[in-house]
Amino acid sequence: MFKLTENKLETTFSKSIIPIEIELGFIRIPNKYKGLFPKENSHIGFYLDGAEKTELSYNPKHQRIFGLVNFFKSKKVEPRDVLRFEKISDKEFKITLEKASQQESAEKPLGEEEAQEIIDMGEISSQAKGNIVESRIKELITLYGQGVLNVYEPSADIEGIDLVVLKRKVFQPLFIQVKSNFKLQGKNLQIAVKSKALNPHHTLFIVGAYYNPQKMDIDDYIIFAPSKDFIQKANIIYKGTDKEMYVLSTPLRADTHNRFSEFIIRKDNLVPKIFEKFNEIEKYYK
Repeated sequence: MFKLTENKLETTFSKSIIPIEIELGFIRIPNKYKGLFPKENSHIGFYLDGAEKTELSYNPKHQRIFGLVNFFKSKKVEPRDVLRFEKISDKEFKITLEKASQQESAEKPLGEEEAQEIIDMGEISSQAKGNIVESRIKELITLYGQGVLNVYEPSADIEGIDLVVLKRKVFQPLFIQVKSNFKLQGKNLQIAVKSKALNPHHTLFIVGAYYNPQKMDIDDYIIFAPSKDFIQKANIIYKGTDKEMYVLSTPLRADTHNRFSEFIIRKDNLVPKIFEKFNEIEKYYK
């Protein structure tokens, strides 16, 4: 992997291959290594696993090297195989393929850095990523709710509400705004909510989740905060006129001790917390 030496990047690095790259015949250069490659669309010479030099096209915008379909097929490349890059000159690289054994592929978990690269592949939009996490929260509520809870999604996102939760025979819903992130800031989950999109109410709650790429699922711990408390405890950041943001930043661990600690729960405790809130509502609406 790359190391810093006198503020300069070394000229070798490794890249694990993922399914979409095999399917489409390209390799995406991770962000931290893109400085080794040209800043403009270019043709670069590659010595592919001992073969003679082949020119392949490189797109710096998408950080992709194209034209590897035949190479992948001839070498029977599989996901988790590794390509080792060695820069020879400004437009020449040597690539060595290292096959991952079935045992290694089955037993060795993805490293966090490698997993982050996989999650960021395919130019997945922020909206699509948000929808993935919202769906997982919806599934959790439905599964653990055991038919007592039902979850609805608004037809349009105009009220800052992502999910509406109803309890059987209780005609007062709970509203949930889901905020998520696919990357940690250091060791912290950081979520931000625009002030214009957050109207505090005793029936509105913020759920914050980190999609853990190593698990291909949301992390074991999530944030569950009443909207009023969230506003009181979050940091306020201003990004220009009319762009006030409420920002929460915290580790997602049971032993966390900060002003957000009371909002950190295991994801399988989300439904018990929701039942608690419905019990409070029933006291006032009977």
